[in-house]
Amino acid sequence: MAEALGIAVGTFGRVALLSATQPVMDHAHSKVHALIKLSGPDTVYEVDGRSAKLSDTQMVLVNPWVVHSNARAAGNEPTVLLALYLDTLWFGDLGSQVLMGSNDLPFAETTATVSPQLRDQAIQLADQMTSMQSDEEHFDTSLRDLFGMVLHSSKTNARSLQSTERSFVSDYRIRKAIKLFHEQPAKDLDLNDVARTIGLSRSQFYERFRLCTGLSPGTYLDTLCCERAALLLSDPSVTIAEISDRIGFSAQGHFTRFFKAKTGVPPKSFRMGHIEAGRILK
Repeated sequence: MAEALGIAVGTFGRVALLSATQPVMDHAHSKVHALIKLSGPDTVYEVDGRSAKLSDTQMVLVNPWVVHSNARAAGNEPTVLLALYLDTLWFGDLGSQVLMGSNDLPFAETTATVSPQLRDQAIQLADQMTSMQSDEEHFDTSLRDLFGMVLHSSKTNARSLQSTERSFVSDYRIRKAIKLFHEQPAKDLDLNDVARTIGLSRSQFYERFRLCTGLSPGTYLDTLCCERAALLLSDPSVTIAEISDRIGFSAQGHFTRFFKAKTGVPPKSFRMGHIEAGRILK
């Protein structure tokens, strides 16, 4: 069973310390995503149709809204990894430019070299998460130092294929659909109704949505549902059954399978590993 050893949430987004033993199905994130291995066996991700190996000397990098997965065999020795999910606005001016489409996406490649210094910084950040001896400001500073190393290693002066091949949200009808998704990120949202609302047939909707975003409408909506669930799981006053209902599942078991398939971690484990302001919420 996959296990969340620690989850840190702040203005930066989210950082997860994970013990991964399960495969993870196709999914995406609205945030900039980086995976850094700390211990255990190597594993291979598929990022936008390309193979990306996660090892002691190589990290996996994923731009916002890029589909990725990990088809590892269940039951093997766990791979302990640090997973960064970072809000583009946390980067300052560069993040704003990326968000508005006026700059290349953060990563030009799906992998980058992990230097000894970067690895040491990742281990230090993981230690802060498990020891709970770091305040939010110290954690934020350590994370900025780590992500600065990630950006340097990823050679971001190279041009990203995603930024040149996709006319992200250039169609006003697709922008309207995305607005609807953000207003009601739930699995019971009828995509046929959305297509009719924006004045497209189902086939036109799917074709235009993929052309503009690189994703299917279902994958985009799944991403928002998963991120909404992760946010709700950080609030111990909201039960998992309530979260399941808010996300639009008819049964809690369906929600649990969905969340685990997309994150590799069951909701209960995610909640137990959550850290906010230096304390674990259980």
